[in-house]
Amino acid sequence: MIKLLLLVLCGFVFYSMISGLLRPGKSRRPENHSDEGEIMVEDPQCGTYLPLSEAIKATIHNRQHYFCSKKCLKEYKKTQE
Repeated sequence: MIKLLLLVLCGFVFYSMISGLLRPGKSRRPENHSDEGEIMVEDPQCGTYLPLSEAIKATIHNRQHYFCSKKCLKEYKKTQE
């Protein structure tokens, strides 16, 4: 019985290794992430910090700003006018 369980376990490990090699396009780490992490930016309207890749970018008065949502962007533009 133990031999059968070991054989099944070895088969599963072998299958996992082969299937991982056959999927080279799928990386475990997203491309925009590094070992150091991702740059975080602060939404000037609500103060929320979020990753740069998820932020909504807007140039207002020749300055780059990052927002967590379109709602915050609209509210910030209203206060800047």
